[in-house]
Parts: sequence; C-alpha cells; structure tokens
Amino acid sequence: MTVTAAPAVRRVRSVSRRVRTLAGLSLLTLALLLAAILAGAASTGSGLRTIGHDAGPQVLATTGLYRQMSEMDALLAETLLLGREYGPQQQADLTTYDQRRLETSETLLKAYRLALDDPSEQRTVESLIEGLGRYERLAAQARLLDAQSGHTAGSPPDAVVGAYQQATDLMHRELLPQAYNLTLETGTIVRRAHAAERAATSLARVAVVVTGLLAVACLLALQTYLTRRFRRILAPALVVATVLTTAGLVTGTALLNRQGEALEEAKRLGFDSVLTLTRARAISRSMHGDQSRYLLDRFRRDTYEHTFLEKSMTVAAVDSTSLRDYQSRLQVNFQGLLGGLPGRERGRLFVAYQQFQQADAEMRTMSGEKAIKFWDGELSTAYEGYDQVLEQLIRRYESGFERAIDRGDGALETLWRWIPAALATGALLILAGIWPRLREYR
Repeated sequence: MTVTAAPAVRRVRSVSRRVRTLAGLSLLTLALLLAAILAGAASTGSGLRTIGHDAGPQVLATTGLYRQMSEMDALLAETLLLGREYGPQQQADLTTYDQRRLETSETLLKAYRLALDDPSEQRTVESLIEGLGRYERLAAQARLLDAQSGHTAGSPPDAVVGAYQQATDLMHRELLPQAYNLTLETGTIVRRAHAAERAATSLARVAVVVTGLLAVACLLALQTYLTRRFRRILAPALVVATVLTTAGLVTGTALLNRQGEALEEAKRLGFDSVLTLTRARAISRSMHGDQSRYLLDRFRRDTYEHTFLEKSMTVAAVDSTSLRDYQSRLQVNFQGLLGGLPGRERGRLFVAYQQFQQADAEMRTMSGEKAIKFWDGELSTAYEGYDQVLEQLIRRYESGFERAIDRGDGALETLWRWIPAALATGALLILAGIWPRLREYR
C-alpha cells in the first residue's frame, strides 16, 4: 500500500499547486490591470487639471495682460487727443483706464503665482510691475500737462506730446514685449504638460490592453483546467469574474480613450484656439490705439502708420507693399493669426475686419477736426463691431474648452468610482471559485 500512496499524494499536490498557480496569476494580472488603468487615469487627470483648472486658465489670463496694457496706452492717447469740449468722454476714458490698470495688477498677481517654480518668469513679472509704475508716472505727467494746456480737440501742445512719447515708448518697446514673452513662457508649461501626459496616457492604454488580455487569458485557463480536472461544466464565480474582468478591460480602455480625446480637444480645439484669438484681439486693440496715436502725434505719423500695417499683417496677412495696398488687396483667404479659422467663422470675421480697415483708409484721407470726429464716430463703431465678433468667437471656443474638460472630468470620475470596485469584486470571485476545489484536497 505504501508503494501506491506516494504517486496519489503527488497528484493531489500537483493539482492543488496548479489551481493555486493559475489563480495567483489571475489575481496578479487583475492587479496589474487595475494598476495600469489607475495610472492612465491619474496621468490623463493630471493633464486635464493642468490645462483645464491650473496653468491653462492662468496662461489665458496672461494673454489678456497684453490687451489690458495696450488699452491703457490707447486710452491715455484718447484722453490727450480729445479737447476740453469732450470733458465727459475724457472722464469716461479715465475711468476705463483705471479699470484696466486694476485688471492688469490682478493678472500680474496670477502670473506671479504661476511662476513660483520658474525664477526667469518671476523676474519678468517683477520687471513688468516695476515698469508699469514708471509708466504710471509718465502718464500722470502727460495728463497734468494736458489739463494745464486746456487745448481743443486735436493734437495737443508739443510738451504734452513729448511726455506721451516717453510713456508710449516705454509701453511698446519694453512692457508689451515682456508681456508677450510672459505669455509664451507660461504657455510652455501647458505644452510640456500636454506632451508628457499624452505620451504617458498612450503608454497606459497599451498597458491596459496587454494586462487585460493576460488577465482574461489566465481566467480562461483556470476555468478550462477546473472543468477538465473536476469534470464540471462551469464554475459560476469564475464566469462572473471573467465577465467583470472583460468589462473592466473594455470600459477602462473606453474611459481612458474618452479622457485622452477630451484632453486633446481641450488643448487643440479649445486652449490653442482661445489663445490665438485672444492674441489677435489684443493686437487689434493695439492697432486701434495706433489710430489715435496717429492723430495725436504729428511727429510720428509715418511710424504709427507703419506699426498699424505690421500688426494688421500679423492678424490677417495678405501680400502687400504698403498700408493702402494692403487694404485694397485684403481678401477672405488671408493668413496670419486668424488664418486658421474655419470657413463660416472666417467669412463672418472677414466682413467685420474689412469694414474696420476700410474705415481706417477713409480716416487717413482726412485731417484736423474732421478726422477726429470720424475716428470718434464711424471708425470706432467699425472697430467695436469687429472686436465684438472676436469676443463672440473667443467665448464660443471657451465654451468648447470647458465642455471638453467637463467631459474628461466625468470620464475620470466614472473610472475611479466603478472600475476598482468591479475588479476587486472579480478578485473575490476568483477566490470564491477556487476555494471549494481546494477544500477537496485538505
């Protein structure tokens, strides 16, 4: 009897060991699947937080800095150009100027918080704060001289123009370039985060598919072995565990894909579009300021006409050799910052932009009080119509940006809520499925 007992014991141990091994592999691959899904979710969630809730909105805020500062200088030029007969409008311009100054201070505070980990950006923000203080002193000097002169509408006395030249030179040669560079620097944070999270998410999706297929394969192998060895058709607990694992694989992959698509849409169709349109709107505001500076400063009219053309080419570029040539050649198939807009939006914006440029061309044929009245009336109305179209487009893309972020956040919440629970239940069912078989060998 002792001769035949040893092989039987070895077979018992062999069967028990195989069941435990297959079950252990199933649990291991299930744990790896869960880890891959959670790692992918954490990676994409980090990208969504960066673009949608952290750096992204702050970068857009720094883009608004350029427009706020441009408008401050344009409003200063307007108050100096308007004479004593425009007293109420001058006061309204000064009120708006103070509002933009407050907005600029708030934006710089946001930019400083964003730059806490970057000494270079911190120095840029600190330089802007110091430069704006110098600009305020020069602007106050120009306003004081203007008030003392009591001139009528038109180009003010040379002393006023000279004081304004110092202020606007500081703004356009030092402060606005720094503001533009700050936007580029902070935008790099978003681009780097997007590139890193995109690569990590792609790797996580591959890991989810591989570990998920391995988990399903191990469960099928375990089910097959138990069916053959114990001559039972199915182990219900293992069937349910296999279904849950398959569902976790499919659902996890789908949710990660949805997160990735939301992240891509938020970055490419939302953030990038809003950033481009906001830059175009800021430059356009500076263009409108060049028109008032053209009327204010008779010594630099050619300069302001040239800068108006340069900014126009940046916003909507066409082949041209001069401002008059540009305005005559302007067509809907333009390039530049606004060149990436789709057909319907491009057409609508082109009509408003063309009206603005045509009004500018008409103003430059006038002189004196007639030019100022046209600038204050038809030209400003044309600019405001163009600016409103830009603002509406920005809001539309901002809404798309927010929807994409919300969609990604929703997919992330669903993933964190259901996938771990499903896979944990699957693990418990594996143990429940093999326990009756192992008890037979105790």
